[in-house]
Amino acid sequence: MEKVDALLINPPWISKDENIWHGIKGAMPPLGLLSIAAYAEQQGLSVRVFDLHVERWGIAEFREALRRILPSYVGISFMTATALAGNRIARIVKEVHPGCTVVVGGVHAEAMPSECLSNSAIDLVARGDGEKTFARIASGQSVENIAGVSYRIGNEAAHNPPAEVITNLDELPMPAYHLVPMRKYYPAIGAYRRLPAINMLMTRGCPGKCTFCNSANTTLRTRSAELVVEEIAHLRRTYGIREIQFYDDTFTVVRKNALRFCRLMKERQLGVSWTAFVRTDCFDKQMALALKEGGCHQVMFGVESGDDQILANIKKPIDREKTYQAIETAKKVGLEVRTTFMLGSPGETVESMQRTIDCALQLDPDLAIFNITTPYPGTEMFAWAKHNGYLNTEDWGDYELSGAIMNLPTVTPQQVNEAYTRAHKVFYGRPIMFWRRLKRIRNISHIVDNIHAFFYIILRRKIGKRGFFRREWIECRQEDFRDVPLQDHVWGNKLIRTCDIQRRGLQQEAASEPTTELALPVPAPG
Repeated sequence: MEKVDALLINPPWISKDENIWHGIKGAMPPLGLLSIAAYAEQQGLSVRVFDLHVERWGIAEFREALRRILPSYVGISFMTATALAGNRIARIVKEVHPGCTVVVGGVHAEAMPSECLSNSAIDLVARGDGEKTFARIASGQSVENIAGVSYRIGNEAAHNPPAEVITNLDELPMPAYHLVPMRKYYPAIGAYRRLPAINMLMTRGCPGKCTFCNSANTTLRTRSAELVVEEIAHLRRTYGIREIQFYDDTFTVVRKNALRFCRLMKERQLGVSWTAFVRTDCFDKQMALALKEGGCHQVMFGVESGDDQILANIKKPIDREKTYQAIETAKKVGLEVRTTFMLGSPGETVESMQRTIDCALQLDPDLAIFNITTPYPGTEMFAWAKHNGYLNTEDWGDYELSGAIMNLPTVTPQQVNEAYTRAHKVFYGRPIMFWRRLKRIRNISHIVDNIHAFFYIILRRKIGKRGFFRREWIECRQEDFRDVPLQDHVWGNKLIRTCDIQRRGLQQEAASEPTTELALPVPAPG
């Protein structure tokens, strides 16, 4: 048995719909966990990482792997869609190693710390940037003195003040890629040009206020262009990586740094292509040319809706003419264009959803991603929907962007689901889409991906083993793990609510007074 200070675990993301859409999605390194692991190693701690999402272990295999090591601390990443599997992992860890301390973190844990602590197998919740917080925990410091930690005191959930935001990202070491099986990762269908490909981040946070996004109101920070280019060079030398997919909310938001990155990539000629997510109001001809010359081959714009009122409701009031211009500019310089759209937002009607589908056809991007608006915990939209009684489920396994979560007064869940199915068939059923995909074929993997995409998107049928996961991980209910009846959140002598502590970087005091102000309007039908 190998004794280690910390074991970090990335749960499997398993869809309830027999993993149809997981055949399209990619499986990329868990950058948050790997950054935490790298910082912990820098502080002298011994660390192991289990990425169950790509290992595809069943429960028995996970238990066996767990028995071979003896960790003092176990950290588990919680996204909303992986919360069910994450809770089960915590229980198994405590069964195999009852003496270890289980810590959970990630966007869902930060938004729902008391819910996490209602599972007796979870000892602590780390909120906010996890690198320094987890290292302090794993070094044995008293949790009462560590900012950004939530824990139980009897049957109460206590929340320390928020951790300080890490503003200088350059002080963090490179993610610990050496701790995960790099050869097992793969990108989403249609999102890459060359293999092997992995993800990276240059920035954290976003200046946007979108009500559906957990990044709203988070502090915007960036790594220096020089450091990011050096990391890419390392990935090319060490793992043969030939493509990078930047997962930044808005890659070009820090303009000077983005332009410097493009210039350095052009000068270094690393033989690595890349893609990026971009807001249309942070994009112009100069930026488009710089991206193209720096090796970028595809940009993704979040268009979200073809209806101005819906854009106002979700607080993304980007002028649609600016969106049209940005997409046209990208096409003219030779960049592939991928766009995202949302159906079923607050105030949505059958007519407004059709306007969104018509908008997608008019913009005519190379790829269009249609999602069903999902009010994730921690977002303004979730608080609004819960306050108004619009949530039709709080089963986190349903929060996958492919099924209606809200019972809106202006449109039914059935109408939203029908529009979602229709959007895919109308957009991808056009002959021009088949021709475009054929023209972009450069290797055998592109041929295989196009066959899979046709079955997934048009026929809604899964073929092959891509995206296959052991469903036993989600053969349970959330209620199975809530065995601690927690009372209201407490910090010091004051009562607080989860929504008062979830906005990291903005909260000066975790005990701020609760507000009853409604966040979003609901226009009348039509």
